[in-house]
Amino acid sequence: MDTRRVVFVLVCLVTAIMAIRGFVALQNGEFNTVGRQLGVGAIVFIFGIALVRRWDEIG
Repeated sequence: MDTRRVVFVLVCLVTAIMAIRGFVALQNGEFNTVGRQLGVGAIVFIFGIALVRRWDEIG
């Protein structure tokens, strides 16, 4: 498996974990944690997708 796919899988995995943590926090009523998980998860996802899309230019 090439490195680009590994990076994409890791980005998706981290984003999924952040979404699950946000969902659990929402169920517990911890709205600050929900916001933090959504914010950090979105940043990681956007950065990761941009990295994968521009892989040849960067690398």
